[in-house]
Amino acid sequence: MATPTKRRNFTEGEDIMLLRQVTLEMLFEARRDQVMERWAEVASGLNTADEFRRTDIDAKKACNHFILLLDAHRKANNQSQQASGVAEDVGEKVVLLDDLLAAYDDVKGTEARRAEANRHAAEQMEAMESQIRAEALESVGKRKRDKDGDDTVTCGGKFMTVFTLMHDQAQADLEFQRTKFETEVNERRLDSQLLAEQLRQQPQSMIALMKLIVKKSTNN
Repeated sequence: MATPTKRRNFTEGEDIMLLRQVTLEMLFEARRDQVMERWAEVASGLNTADEFRRTDIDAKKACNHFILLLDAHRKANNQSQQASGVAEDVGEKVVLLDDLLAAYDDVKGTEARRAEANRHAAEQMEAMESQIRAEALESVGKRKRDKDGDDTVTCGGKFMTVFTLMHDQAQADLEFQRTKFETEVNERRLDSQLLAEQLRQQPQSMIALMKLIVKKSTNN
């Protein structure tokens, strides 16, 4: 059974070489989509260095170890600020970490401010869109109310027009029926009067006829 390879920690010299390479590649200025490419270049630069003894370095491992160094340095700075003023020896590693930590925080601060600005702009845009939607809905509602009102007036006007026409037609029909009735009544009255006159005149005609017959008979 193969003996597992013992994990070897970075030496002080390897840490310094990593920090130098990160500074050389200007890693924090890389675009988001180019970050891992830059870390691959960092790993490649370390692999070609004779003084760098590690053979398993790659982009991911270089990035992870750098983050560990940065976090440890930040904690060390916080502890130093809390301690009483004691002079400390400052080596190349500390200087590199100070510069890189400042650059890292500056980039992260810029990104945070940009994200906040984008968030604020998005909120303003959303508020503006909401206001536009509200105004559009209010305008549509007003137009709908105006249209409904116009439709109501139009429908009411049409209804009144139809009602007036129907009323006038009914009045005309009623007047026609009344006139017809009166005409028929008058005609019947005339007929009755004519019949009565005819009946009244019939006896007189008969009497005149009888008188004529009698007169002729007497003359003969």
